[in-house]
Amino acid sequence: MKHEFTLRTLGAAIGLALAAPALFAQTPTAAPKPVTAPPAAAKPAPAPVTTPAVAPAKPATTPAAPATGATPATGTAPTGSAAPADPNAPPPAPPPPPLSDIIFTNGDVVTLDDKRPAAQAVAIKGTRIVAVGKAKDILARWKSEGTEVVDLAGKTLVPGFVDAWGQLSRLGLYSVAAPLQPPPGGSVSDINGLVRTLRDWSRGDLAQRFGWIIGYGYDDSRLREQRPLTRQDLDAVSADKPVLVIHHSGRQVVLNGKALELAGITRDSANPPAGSIGRWPGSKEPDGVLDGAAAAALLGALPRLSADDRQALIQQGQTLYLQNGYTTAVEGRATPDDLALYTQAADTGALKLDVMIYADLASAGPVLKGHKSVGPKYYKNRLRLAGVSLALDGVAEDRSAWMSQPYQLPPPGKRSAYSGYAWASDEAATDLITRAYAGGWQVAVQANGDAAIDQAIAGLRAAATKQPGKGRQPLLVGAQALRDDQLDGLKEAGAAVSFAPQRLALSLAALKDYTLGPERSARFAPAGSALARGLPVLLHADPARLDPSPFAVMAAAAKRPLGEEQQLAPLDALKAVTLQPARQLGEEKVKGSIAAGKLADFAVLSANPLKTPADKLGEIRVVGTVKEGVTVFSSNEGGVPITR
Repeated sequence: MKHEFTLRTLGAAIGLALAAPALFAQTPTAAPKPVTAPPAAAKPAPAPVTTPAVAPAKPATTPAAPATGATPATGTAPTGSAAPADPNAPPPAPPPPPLSDIIFTNGDVVTLDDKRPAAQAVAIKGTRIVAVGKAKDILARWKSEGTEVVDLAGKTLVPGFVDAWGQLSRLGLYSVAAPLQPPPGGSVSDINGLVRTLRDWSRGDLAQRFGWIIGYGYDDSRLREQRPLTRQDLDAVSADKPVLVIHHSGRQVVLNGKALELAGITRDSANPPAGSIGRWPGSKEPDGVLDGAAAAALLGALPRLSADDRQALIQQGQTLYLQNGYTTAVEGRATPDDLALYTQAADTGALKLDVMIYADLASAGPVLKGHKSVGPKYYKNRLRLAGVSLALDGVAEDRSAWMSQPYQLPPPGKRSAYSGYAWASDEAATDLITRAYAGGWQVAVQANGDAAIDQAIAGLRAAATKQPGKGRQPLLVGAQALRDDQLDGLKEAGAAVSFAPQRLALSLAALKDYTLGPERSARFAPAGSALARGLPVLLHADPARLDPSPFAVMAAAAKRPLGEEQQLAPLDALKAVTLQPARQLGEEKVKGSIAAGKLADFAVLSANPLKTPADKLGEIRVVGTVKEGVTVFSSNEGGVPITR
């Protein structure tokens, strides 16, 4: 993927690509040939003289037909003539509409519907599925003139993927920032390589226009030096331009001296609630590292791109989702600025898949009640409010998750008893969750350390007592160090859990040797235990990976390098990226499985994930994505309908 390009060019290109079907639909075609009217009856009623629809072939030798359309006495119609049109006749009846618009056949259909787990064909009418079953039955009952029969050619049809937790617009930004991911997703393996990558990116057009040098995907736990970045490292990139590096988790940033100056962060700056400003050991001087709310505040204060450029970032993120078979995306921790951005995209018809928003409760909660475009009940131009969200700690890989027991090794400058830290007090966490319940909003809580999960469970219980009600469906996001004894508390609260299983393989060495140790690492993101206890298990893509591949997620959940008892069967993993998130979002009646009456949201795959070995799941490709019966992505490998 290229990382230096003009956002306006990207936006125009995507807009043209999305508009192309409509443009082709407006292309004029040749005028149809006149239709010859049928002969009139033997004794027609008198009618005014009219011009024949087709002139006689030989007017000099063949008498014209009578004006009334009657034939000559011989009873034969003149050669080459046509009966005149009757102006009093009713217009011809239009052809009957097709019984179905599209029929998929000749491939595997994985329905995820317990009543019919597998099928051979699916019929669609408009935006909905009208029939699922055997190919011969579907074709006999639902195929008629005008039906498009799509030959899957042995490919597999599954429900469109539903995001459990993501950041669609930020994915667009991160995909064009300097790529700082370590192997295998990237090439940055040490700090010198990181500095070189940032310098190279700083020479590009986007850096010149934006005024800041920005990199994404940095992961100190996987750098050769095994230490966090500091302002001194980034001063080596540039001392004159502000430099910002975004941690793969999205919850930490590192600044150079110029960026700290522009942000107004000094030795006298106080830590914000639920955040921290890193300091040099034994000093109050900032070292350039901002965590939690401090990082979020800085990201919100960055210089703004133009409205067109920011919309282009949404289109870039949307394109990545569509290429990976998603028909419903999520924007987690959305700010008021995000709400305005998505509202604009929705109002202009730019959203080609459904987008659900979890608004950041602390910053966006106050504006939700009066927001005219983003509500929890109905989509407006493919945009809907899923609920609100809050974060209680960081991640285990960089030792910012809040643990009940100390880390295997403390970070540099920390005591041996270091166990991470909370981003909010117990009272503040309970107050936020209670506000969510009082507002009638579903709440998503990001918590990875077991101490933070304890805080989340206590907050859910207290909020349910203060604001009793049904159908809360809270969501715990992350849950890296979830303990067995916490599962019952989550089940009591009616909570679901969404894991990002890719982090185990990506950070295995750091988790085992530096942060959690072997025993706790074996329970990292314990999806198997959660499923066995009856909790709804969801899966989401790791934020460090710019390609939100559902199959990479499924592969990480089905084939773990450590802790086999926490693995998921491929069927459960597939449900965790389709049916379960649809249920969590309250859309299981229309999404998540292939059944009559549901939306025609599909992904066409190169192979059947239920017939593919667990270690090969990541090799499956999405060859087409269909949203409500319309092709929104095609790799030109076949198996998707023509864009209508």
